[in-house]
Amino acid sequence: MIEKIKEGFINDSLEELNSIELDLLYDRSEIVEGCVIEKVFTAAHKIKGTAPMLGIEGIDHIAESIERVFAALRDGNLSLSDEIVANTKKLIPIMKSELKINQKNNIDSEDVVKSLRFFDSLISKNANA
Repeated sequence: MIEKIKEGFINDSLEELNSIELDLLYDRSEIVEGCVIEKVFTAAHKIKGTAPMLGIEGIDHIAESIERVFAALRDGNLSLSDEIVANTKKLIPIMKSELKINQKNNIDSEDVVKSLRFFDSLISKNANA
């Protein structure tokens, strides 16, 4: 039973992340107007909370970083920038790879760590303001 739930979660999450990747190809103003911010926040929130319960380890940290930045964007505490879009575009494929059971990916790679530090710095600066 749990394997069916896990499989459904992975399939749904991969579908959402594929859709988000397409959405992120739009102009920045279209991303804001097109409710993409809410879509990214919701997907990251779901992955952060559900993946660890299903035994999918490591992805929750990435999802939490994305969730925090997109929550700040949604709440108007941050403005969408090209850097946020670029770093999100880097992290989405990593999350997709981690969700695919038959694939391995190094979530500690230097590029991923840089993107996560960038997102964490945004939230730190925002919290101190």
